[in-house]
Amino acid sequence: MTIGALYGRVIGLIVEVWQREHPKWIVFASCEPDVPCITPGTYAIVGAASALAGATRMTVSIVVIMFELTGALTYVLPIMIAVMIAKWVGDALGKAGIYEAWIAFNEYPFLDNRDDRPIPDIPVSQIMTRTEDLITITAEGDTIASLRDLLNSYTYRGFPVISNSQDAVLLGFISRTELSFALSSALTTRNLPENTPCFFSHQPLADVNSTLDLRPWMDQTPITLNSACGLELCVNYFQRLGLRYLGFCDRGVLKGLLTKKDVWFVVNGGDESGARGGGDENGTGNGRARGVRGGVLREGDEGEERGLLYEGRGGREEVDGGVGEERGPV
Repeated sequence: MTIGALYGRVIGLIVEVWQREHPKWIVFASCEPDVPCITPGTYAIVGAASALAGATRMTVSIVVIMFELTGALTYVLPIMIAVMIAKWVGDALGKAGIYEAWIAFNEYPFLDNRDDRPIPDIPVSQIMTRTEDLITITAEGDTIASLRDLLNSYTYRGFPVISNSQDAVLLGFISRTELSFALSSALTTRNLPENTPCFFSHQPLADVNSTLDLRPWMDQTPITLNSACGLELCVNYFQRLGLRYLGFCDRGVLKGLLTKKDVWFVVNGGDESGARGGGDENGTGNGRARGVRGGVLREGDEGEERGLLYEGRGGREEVDGGVGEERGPV
């Protein structure tokens, strides 16, 4: 707005000088003699509105903003004309406004529901992270110490919860924030020891004073689809519902998981290596990680970790490959 006001006032000063030098010109025929006819401040207001419209591609909201700032109903029509001309010129040079351009420049996984680009006609099973590649939480067998250790070892923003590593029935999804708060509250408020058993399923014989029930902190109804659906349906879910992850089940059994960033890579024609020299903000490589309990095995020289939490009950394994940052589901 400042830039627009500056060049608007410059134009206003030019027109003012022009009117003073050529008062008989047809454009200035209605101006009264010895009365200021050109007000550079008016041109500054119109210029500010045009610059803002050209940069953001907004129309009606800018007119309302400028009217609220000035309170001058007389200038609404010239502001509307300037805003529309600025938008048309901007659209002729490029459809994306400054906000969309910054989103693309920083590679944020933003999926616009107004995006009309064609979606690849492929099954979602080709791009989702399969269950065997995921790192998941089981309903039983963990303690406060083991869960805190996993939170310290991984930077994922959420974790799917399954019945066990064999059946893999999806029980829910718990975010990193909720899990961390629940564990901290159990240690500080209830003064539970770190070896306190934790569970995510109904335990009728569990002692409430010596165990930690994490079901209230878990989303027990996450949005899921059938694993045989197409990618276009998944993209519509992400765009219209604002999802950050989507699970895929077959009769309740977890088959895989798709994150918003996975969809963003496919829609934008990229791959997991990112668009900037083979890397992105979640990792620096082009390999694919396969998660196991407590560790990640990488494929390729440099890779980023995929999946959520752990699977199985083995010990911690070393990471083979280069440097990468953990890639979470949300």
